Amino acid sequence: MTTIVPTHPPRSPRTSSTTFLLFTLLSLVPWLAIAQTAPPPLPTPIQNLPVRPLKTRQPEQVKAHILLDVQIADKAGNPVTNIDPFDFNLLDNREPQKLLVIQHAGINAASPRPPAELIILLDAVNCTFQSMQLERQNVVLYLLRNGGRLNQPTTIILLTDTELKIQPKPSMDGNALAKAIEKSPNPVHTLHYAAGYAGEMEREEWSLRNVSKLAIYESARPGRKLVLWISHGWPPLDQSDNYLSDYYLKGIFRNVVQLNNELVAARITLDAIDPRGPVPGVNPFYYLDYVKPLTRYTEARSPNLMLEVLATHTGGRVLDISTDILSEIDLCLSDLNSWYTLLYNAPPSTKPDQFHAIAVRVNRPNTQTRAISGYYSQPK
Repeated sequence: MTTIVPTHPPRSPRTSSTTFLLFTLLSLVPWLAIAQTAPPPLPTPIQNLPVRPLKTRQPEQVKAHILLDVQIADKAGNPVTNIDPFDFNLLDNREPQKLLVIQHAGINAASPRPPAELIILLDAVNCTFQSMQLERQNVVLYLLRNGGRLNQPTTIILLTDTELKIQPKPSMDGNALAKAIEKSPNPVHTLHYAAGYAGEMEREEWSLRNVSKLAIYESARPGRKLVLWISHGWPPLDQSDNYLSDYYLKGIFRNVVQLNNELVAARITLDAIDPRGPVPGVNPFYYLDYVKPLTRYTEARSPNLMLEVLATHTGGRVLDISTDILSEIDLCLSDLNSWYTLLYNAPPSTKPDQFHAIAVRVNRPNTQTRAISGYYSQPK
């Protein structure tokens, strides 16, 4: 993956160590458990990479179309399923786009081909031991419901301090998946919360590396993916503006561009579920100050890489005010009951890393839509 080579030293030792880790987090670590399973062949063009990738992608993989998965609901949150194709209006950087394909899909609709995949990620890196136990118990309860018969292909992933453990093939057998979770040992922390700023920096670096790994792996699988990332999230490591050199800001911006495009290319909707619920002294809405998409590197700050911010940009949910994990899983799963997939040609870019803001509107009163916030593209 692309790595920025510094042209001048950072301004302070604290910035230096942070910047080096941020710049290398998406490029230096070899694949761990995920590399043991070869990804399937690239899907057909209509399901292939929906955005112009970063320079690390091969030229033959570049596609000129954008593929969007859009949730449409009424004010009560119920899915709206009878939208006429002529009721859609899609804007790319405020310019109307011609839709080439409009398809309704979901568990309650005609079976999508390929089907949507549910991915439940248990984050042992960014959770306390008690929270991790609660996560596992609730996920097992979900898997065992209805006699273990699941409505969609499901993958269980465990993120530990040393590896990203992923089952090689999605399954609809909840009993087998629950048994696999129960047999897996409780991971032992090597990245300690008590390590202070250095420990937090390690956790952020390791977490973001594995967001990238997961997205790259899933980009080779066809269809939509709903990822439930159950975690406290990694800490935002912002500093005073006095310590933010151009070197540091460009590194954050490049990582935002890369992660955003990798998640879009994989057709991942990322839902962030915090098992703790409300935490005294912690503002659960802090991330909202950083959800505005970046259009230039001078706007970049470390919190732009928070789990909650990444989830918001994929059109996902942020659920952090309840300890009822099972109910939150059900709420996230409701998005698979009905959604629309839209396809359109990507307009040309005029500059490197140009952000394309996406807005999907429907000619139907009292409806709301959720989709990716946009993507970054490069000029030809």
